[in-house]
Amino acid sequence: MAPLATLALRVVLLLLLAGSEVSGACSNVTLFATQLDALLGTYEREAAPRAPLPVLVALDVRHATVNERENTVRLLADFRMSWDDPRLSWNSSEWGCDSALVSAERLWLPDVGVLGAAASDAADNLRARLAPAGRVAWLVRLDLAAPLAMDLSDWPNDQHQVVFKFGSRSHFVDEIDLTISDFKATTVFESGAWELMSVEGSLTSWQRAGEEKRVAQWAVVLRRRAPAHALAARATLLAAALLLAAAALLPPAMRPPLCAAAAITTTLWSVSAGVRAAGALAAPRALSLLCALGAGGGAAAAAAAVALRVARCSRPPPHALRTLLSNAALLRHLTPLEVAGAGDGAESSAWAAAAQLLDALCVLALLLLVLVVLALHG
Repeated sequence: MAPLATLALRVVLLLLLAGSEVSGACSNVTLFATQLDALLGTYEREAAPRAPLPVLVALDVRHATVNERENTVRLLADFRMSWDDPRLSWNSSEWGCDSALVSAERLWLPDVGVLGAAASDAADNLRARLAPAGRVAWLVRLDLAAPLAMDLSDWPNDQHQVVFKFGSRSHFVDEIDLTISDFKATTVFESGAWELMSVEGSLTSWQRAGEEKRVAQWAVVLRRRAPAHALAARATLLAAALLLAAAALLPPAMRPPLCAAAAITTTLWSVSAGVRAAGALAAPRALSLLCALGAGGGAAAAAAAVALRVARCSRPPPHALRTLLSNAALLRHLTPLEVAGAGDGAESSAWAAAAQLLDALCVLALLLLVLVVLALHG
């Protein structure tokens, strides 16, 4: 029976300790709890310890992600505050304990909260930790949602920054002065589509009614992790560029099929990628390049058709066209296009040379477009 009695006694002691507000290395838990209750019995929780009161604040981010449909950032974080309240000090050697957990409702708490974001406090923000010197540490678990103006110009390798601000709505600097502590935040290992890059804190001031309020703010930077989208975008751009480059080497009659293939490839990918940019401030650069290649492919096919149509023209060419062809012949030898249905004579030769000049200009513009696209995306 002795082992069972010992086990039962241990269980009872654990339950008593779990229900107590006292923690730490205490020599006499019951005595300390009594002394702490007597201390808090005369404590005025409505009055601040002193003014101005320095309050150290820190933001420990536990999770961050972006909701692209609602253009918001969700942040799970611990907001830590600490300050000195001499009214809550005690002699640790006499009381036999070096820390305690006390219900936050029994203490004076600084009126510091999140500004400019929707916050949902968790249920475990009800206790604060006390130290013998009167140091109070209070941790508030937050579930924050802040609006985000998404700039997708670098999609799918885009980064976004959102700033979370904390301050007092009713106290000025001469009452509560915030200071960012040197607390080392916990390293966050994200496994989703967004990676937390950095959390940088800074202090700023807010003027209201001629008084100054201190505001602590943290800039949170998130980066998208989408290697599959990046690979697909590069592959699509490269395929379209190669199709257009190959089309530029062919005669006008054989060019439209390759140009059409390039235009269709880029159009299909642009439709799927354009859905993501519906609510963004800027279109993705990759989407702009795809649209440029698609438009270039359609324009190249149309230019080839126009060149063939010009080569078949039988009307007498205008004097200005003859002058332009004469000047162009000094820079480049114009070989008339061999087009079925074209007539003979000086008129037909002039129109055929004009078609060849038009085709050369279109091919040059097409090559320049391909080079620009590759340079911008590279």
